[in-house]
Amino acid sequence: MCDHKIDGVELTNVSDQYGQVALQGPNAENVLKKVVDEKYIPAGYYTCIFDGDFQGIPVMISRTGYTGEDGFEIYMPADKAPDVWEALIAAGKDDGLIPCALGARDTLRMEAAMPLYGHELNDKISPRTAGLGFAVKMNKPDFIGKAALEADQPLKERRVGLKVTGRGILREHLDVYRDGEIVGYTTSGTFLPYLGSSYAMAIVKSEAREIGAPCQVDVRGRMVDCEMVGLPFYKRAK
Repeated sequence: MCDHKIDGVELTNVSDQYGQVALQGPNAENVLKKVVDEKYIPAGYYTCIFDGDFQGIPVMISRTGYTGEDGFEIYMPADKAPDVWEALIAAGKDDGLIPCALGARDTLRMEAAMPLYGHELNDKISPRTAGLGFAVKMNKPDFIGKAALEADQPLKERRVGLKVTGRGILREHLDVYRDGEIVGYTTSGTFLPYLGSSYAMAIVKSEAREIGAPCQVDVRGRMVDCEMVGLPFYKRAK
């Protein structure tokens, strides 16, 4: 960002000054209503209230999250994060609210097949390859990366889901085979509790990507049978 800032713009890293608590799940709005006035609760998905109030604490509340469920992300001064946490835990006691760390969050975003930077996205995997072409507006006059995206047509690789039909747990950075040839690699993989099976996301050659096709993944020298499946693996009912 600093390399590309324009004249008259200053960038200051204030990350250490702020904390964030994510409140996620089907009962998230019910819990939040117990501690926040409804006028500070965003009504639409991927919308935000920038000047909210959480029991006297200035907050920004966005209706976002990387879990595939309804939920909110609450931003506050860093020293107030424990107060927000404790208030939410107390308010959600009767709604089954429990603490959740990044490992559990990752299984949720995997079930929802949400790309994560460093896995399904990096400086070599384009948004289009990752299935995020809807977020790239090529009709703009110019933007950073536009020329590279224009040159990357037709897509040589695409993201796909893998479901284990044999026995094994898939992880990232494993070779994907079809008809005995390497056609791609896994980017994320684990056992998904809600679905009761092992799944992975992978980047594979466009010509080898075929929903329903059998394939194999090399897990530490053992070939595990899989099937190419559509994404997302799970989608919540609205």
